[in-house]
Amino acid sequence: MIVADAAPLVHLARANWLRLLPRLYTKVVVPPSAWKPVVEPNDRRPETHVLEEATESWLEIRAPPAKAERTAQALQRATPMGPGEADAIALAESLDVPVLLEDAIAADVASMRGLTARWTASVILEAHSKGILYRHEAKSAIEDLVKAGLWIRQDVLLQALGALGGRSD
Repeated sequence: MIVADAAPLVHLARANWLRLLPRLYTKVVVPPSAWKPVVEPNDRRPETHVLEEATESWLEIRAPPAKAERTAQALQRATPMGPGEADAIALAESLDVPVLLEDAIAADVASMRGLTARWTASVILEAHSKGILYRHEAKSAIEDLVKAGLWIRQDVLLQALGALGGRSD
């Protein structure tokens, strides 16, 4: 299981790689505050339908428990994080599972709180390391994510692509 903010899910859906998540995790949990902007009726995105379909099987919308809500509120007061990121961190902490984020500050806060913070591109690297994707597929997936609007710092992109060099096709 992993808790996710919406942004990684949106980018994976846009790039047509969302299908990796149920192969890596039994369940992906998203807090309602992160989910709401994805399904806003006034701002329907092309990937919304794919994400809504996922809620019928492996994607679960779950509110944080009361204690985690208080933690999320404190995180929002202390950092520039939005409610979706703060709730995702607090929910992951309450469930003792990793958290999937895109925001660097949110990922740093999650790590400082003892959580395993994963990035969107790390989903691709994990799929490659577990034999789900061959090297050339993983490189294509990272390129697709960038084309779909995922911003990756140049040094991180080079590091990710370099990490894919170890397994032959």
